[in-house]
Amino acid sequence: MPLQAQSAPVSQEASRYVKAAEADSVTPGNSVAVKLEGNFIGIHNVDGEFYAIDNICPHVGGVLHSGKQEGGVIVCPIHQWKFDVKTGECIWPGECELATFPLKVSGGDILVDLESPSVPPKQNRFHACVTDTVERSESIRWRARS
Repeated sequence: MPLQAQSAPVSQEASRYVKAAEADSVTPGNSVAVKLEGNFIGIHNVDGEFYAIDNICPHVGGVLHSGKQEGGVIVCPIHQWKFDVKTGECIWPGECELATFPLKVSGGDILVDLESPSVPPKQNRFHACVTDTVERSESIRWRARS
């Protein structure tokens, strides 16, 4: 009698939630940054609802949680690129998107699902402006000496 392969039940949930912050530490209209297992994530509070997105602007690496939050939009503090914290969509100039992460609040803790980002978190790093690293580093060195 030939062997028959039997499939095991496949779990529809590949989630793994990790504590990111305490909910009361992220007040409405504000953001915090957390590093979770190599992911630099911004936690944003928009009118009492929490959202988690990649915290690095893909333009030249601005730290997004340091930027101004305008409703559901975070503005990069370096060149004012704008991202929707709910979807990760780049509103301006509209060339990319950031990874968003599912989250939930449990017992006063914000838990982020690291296994289910909307896009790979590091896919968009530094793609638009840095064209000549040598020239850029020389410029930075020159400014530091003056």
